Amino acid sequence: MAFFTWTENMSVGVEEFDTHHKKLVDLTNQLFDAMSEGKGRQVVGGVLEELLRYSEYHFSAEEKKMKEMGYPAYPGHQAEHQKFVEEATTLYRKFQGGDIFISLDTLNFLKDWLSKHILQTDMAYKPFFNNKGIR
Repeated sequence: MAFFTWTENMSVGVEEFDTHHKKLVDLTNQLFDAMSEGKGRQVVGGVLEELLRYSEYHFSAEEKKMKEMGYPAYPGHQAEHQKFVEEATTLYRKFQGGDIFISLDTLNFLKDWLSKHILQTDMAYKPFFNNKGIR
């Protein structure tokens, strides 16, 4: 059974972003698998780096669409993205420096943050984008 499962109730109604969210869930599961299978630091670090980079890519795409469409909650949404990137970057640097290892607490933080962000913050833009014909 997967550590983190994307379900239809997580759909934000924008196909591009649903695809991104599924990829982020998949990367979180890859990180869990690498950690639980005792993969080396290089493998775990590689997956963690990919998760960070893909998060940045996704956030950039979301923010671009929000700006283009005049999404009123854009500033707060962007700030939430920025805070996550800062926290994830710090986590990655500490991991690379040997100061921490990836624990179940770390994985639960990633899973819980992403799930909450999709189900609350991202879900708030669903009617806005859908009313503008973006699906």
